[in-house]
Amino acid sequence: MIQLVVGWVRDFFDFSKVEEFKPVETVTPSRMGYYFEHDELKRLMTRLKRFETVDFTDVYGTTLTAESIDKRFGKDGGIDCVIHIVAPTERGAKNVATRIRNILVKGDY
Repeated sequence: MIQLVVGWVRDFFDFSKVEEFKPVETVTPSRMGYYFEHDELKRLMTRLKRFETVDFTDVYGTTLTAESIDKRFGKDGGIDCVIHIVAPTERGAKNVATRIRNILVKGDY
């Protein structure tokens, strides 16, 4: 009788499509910190994308994008982002810097 039930269940449900068990990734506190930084920087990039004079780079000058941020895990616990303001005039650069500072201080991103 048990063999009949097992055979019926096996025939009724197609177990060949079941994927192999994959262990769940353990999220450590440092990994949570990275994810938090990634999300914050992506939000800031989205907020500042209409600023044509703003570029995001790392400390080596490599341009950062929202897609490349998720692959960055610095040894010191940060992702090292530099906001470059490339404006044609100094007054324009100061204006953009003030606006960015206000956005950062108010958390408006």
